[in-house]
Amino acid sequence: MQKEAVSNKMNITFYSNVTTREKTLKELPQLKNHNVKFFRLKDAEKLITDAEDTEILLLDAMGRLDKDIIDKLPNLKLIHSEGVGYQGVDIKYASEKGIIVCNNKGVNDTAVAEDAVLLMLACLKSIITGHQSVYDGKQIEVKKASFGVIKELSQCTVGLIGFGDIAKATAKFATALGAKVIYTNRTRYKDIEKEYHVEYRDMDTLLAESDFVSLHVAVTEDTVKMADENFFSKMKNDAFLINTSRGDLVDNEALLGALLDNKIAGTGLDVISPEPVTADNILLDGSIKDKLILTPHIAGITNLTVKKIYKNIWENIQRYMNNEPLKNRVN
Repeated sequence: MQKEAVSNKMNITFYSNVTTREKTLKELPQLKNHNVKFFRLKDAEKLITDAEDTEILLLDAMGRLDKDIIDKLPNLKLIHSEGVGYQGVDIKYASEKGIIVCNNKGVNDTAVAEDAVLLMLACLKSIITGHQSVYDGKQIEVKKASFGVIKELSQCTVGLIGFGDIAKATAKFATALGAKVIYTNRTRYKDIEKEYHVEYRDMDTLLAESDFVSLHVAVTEDTVKMADENFFSKMKNDAFLINTSRGDLVDNEALLGALLDNKIAGTGLDVISPEPVTADNILLDGSIKDKLILTPHIAGITNLTVKKIYKNIWENIQRYMNNEPLKNRVN
């Protein structure tokens, strides 16, 4: 016997540092027919007191939703990450409470892959120091020093740690530019290696062979600070680390030491832990500025990605209201 459909008017809450009422209602005017509230991540107490009746909570991919908050939202039935990440959600407890958790898997694969390749090219061409040299009137000096030194991506081996949607898109872009691409993953995907023009390596071999080591794994107990001192010791000293995944994957002190001691050539980061990144973060040490290329965690928030996010969210809200199976359920 089919379950009775959920009430047509839902209590929907956005708990996010990136979503705004104006943007959301522009993309999803359908939400005007529901009770919709918006809170910033710093406003947890306000969320609990002013949105106690929340049934569907849309959570910033970097947000946290622990047992204490879940317990204070007694009507909560669905937690939906606005992005791909959901590591801040107490999945086990949500499952125990019968709360569905979903994400937007694959929604930003092309966008983040573009940023990964951007960071690789920027590292190769020392784009930040080159840019500054022109302002400083040192263009000719830098040009002379660079003559015959800069490598092209087609001369490089790109090593991907993890082989999900974003890594696959990165492989496509890197191979299109002539790079050799290798990957490591808990599961080897022999059946699609030819399709993506990639070769499998174990972790140590990948670190030893790669000119770029690019992180594409989720944050788990096993992957937190996986890029540690031992990790960097296995990389080539002229190689670069690329991280467009999560800052928690990198041991900041180990990365700083590897850069200061010339154990690796540099790094391109879209993410740094903890967020928000403050001026006193050790990776913003001025002594490594010429080895560091940064984008401010914007890799996955292109215009197209945001449209996909809202489309997926609305589809899942409708599925929930109609008692249909939800897409990208993670519990």
